[in-house]
Amino acid sequence: MRVKKDLLVGEWAVLALLCERPAHGYAIAALMAPAGNVGEIWSLNEQLTYRALRSLQSLGLVEVSAITAGDAAPRRTELVATTQAKRLVTRWLRTPERRIRDMRPNLLLKIHLLRRRNRSTLPLLHAQLVLLVDTLARLEAVESSDVQPAALINAWRRATATAALSFVEDTIAESDA
Repeated sequence: MRVKKDLLVGEWAVLALLCERPAHGYAIAALMAPAGNVGEIWSLNEQLTYRALRSLQSLGLVEVSAITAGDAAPRRTELVATTQAKRLVTRWLRTPERRIRDMRPNLLLKIHLLRRRNRSTLPLLHAQLVLLVDTLARLEAVESSDVQPAALINAWRRATATAALSFVEDTIAESDA
């Protein structure tokens, strides 16, 4: 089961929210706003949230479940995630990030969304730990070089991987407590 297009992080977030429960676009936009529950980690403005919803609908991952007339507002369209979408999101939430630069937005988002669902973060965190240990070992095996910018980039990657590893270990320890 593969979607023809790779989803963007914001699309994954919107889809995961719709997998929690059917919702109107306005409610999703509020959660995705910079001050919203999810938006504090990964935000989309209202226009991008609605664009994500249209994209997910065109991919067959989201369907209209109800249309209701609003009193003071225009009619509201309630959307629901499809069964395929729920399977994809479940898999995505379990998948660790391969690139360290993707960990800040994606890993934090996945941890938050799992917690919103009252699901354990430990399987994701343990899988991420394994990848980070391997990545750090590879980075440390690179011979020191005076060639710039390669040495500078490798030093940055090692420092970032070390910090990410520390974060994951601390988060696992907090989850176990």
